[in-house]
Amino acid sequence: MIEFMKPLSLYYHVPFCARKCAYCDFASYPGREGEMRQYFDRLLTEIRRWSVLTDFGLLSDRFYVKTVFIGGGTPTLVDASCIGEILDHSRFIASFADDIEITVEGNPGTLTPEKLAVYRRAGVNRLSLGAQSFDDCLLKFLGRIHNAAQIGEAVRMAREAGFENLNLDLMYALPGQSMAQWRDTLDAAIALDVPHISAYSLIVEDGTPMAARVASGEVILPDDDTVNAMQREAIERLSKAGYGRYEISNYAKPGFECRHNLTYWQRGDYLGLGCAAHSMLDNCRFHNPDSLDEYLAGARMMDFQRLNDSDILEETVMLGTRMSQGIDLSLFKNVDNRRLDRLVASGLIELDNGYLRLTTRGMELQNAVILELLEVLGC
Repeated sequence: MIEFMKPLSLYYHVPFCARKCAYCDFASYPGREGEMRQYFDRLLTEIRRWSVLTDFGLLSDRFYVKTVFIGGGTPTLVDASCIGEILDHSRFIASFADDIEITVEGNPGTLTPEKLAVYRRAGVNRLSLGAQSFDDCLLKFLGRIHNAAQIGEAVRMAREAGFENLNLDLMYALPGQSMAQWRDTLDAAIALDVPHISAYSLIVEDGTPMAARVASGEVILPDDDTVNAMQREAIERLSKAGYGRYEISNYAKPGFECRHNLTYWQRGDYLGLGCAAHSMLDNCRFHNPDSLDEYLAGARMMDFQRLNDSDILEETVMLGTRMSQGIDLSLFKNVDNRRLDRLVASGLIELDNGYLRLTTRGMELQNAVILELLEVLGC
């Protein structure tokens, strides 16, 4: 029966954290641990509503669940039994695939063997750990609650609990970060031999403490040449260690690409539950409120938008060019081939067996290249 259904990914947002990091603009709320039980009760109610007939029909008649991602915030901060409750209830939305990928995101400083054992029993088979750096001074500067030694300890505990599919999130282009520090962080992550590494350039978002420090001149951001040099360093070192760059910021050993994130980049169907969670079902986008208070008060499904053909093609370009596979040119009927050839000649894109993908240089100039491609491809 399942082979006749469409795949669906589920995302659950856990908005609680021990302390807000200096760069974070996600919907996360430190100091509100007393509302955790109320929040999960609301979340379970939302799950139950999606398990019955909705405006999208009965999901269990049309979809099977291929991935689940529990993000935040810091999901590993809450009682581990809450993660089990989420997954138990999720099975009422739609059947789980036999090879389902179930990820929990967490902070290395909040993991314990007991929590990991509960996750495993609940069906979690992938952990994504926010390491960010292996330099204690940089971790303190970022406002992280863990130290470098706890990253290795978290990986060790996870493996002892039976987790093989592990990701480490790393950050570069941090104020004051030297190339030597970045190399040391990459080498430390590689030495742990995890199968997936994400390497993100720092983005300073408005309203964050980091933005205030930059505006005041307290900290100075690296220039574009330094950012690109650090990105190239990651590509080179991770490639030599056997990690393939399958997306602009993500590297994996063969077979360990994050299937949940691929759903987003390939424009698959996904349902987000909890505050600040976004969804796309049947080419309709909507989201829950970012505010924890609004979510607890019952607000749901804001800014409902049905995408037209032009929207779909534009999203295909913007999301698909993030991946090393690129985008299928056969989807586009009004291609300006002369301008396309000029982009190839400039070394910004490559064409291969009907697919268009950005080169390394093109990914460094991604925003500008995408704007050009939207015109070239007739979006």
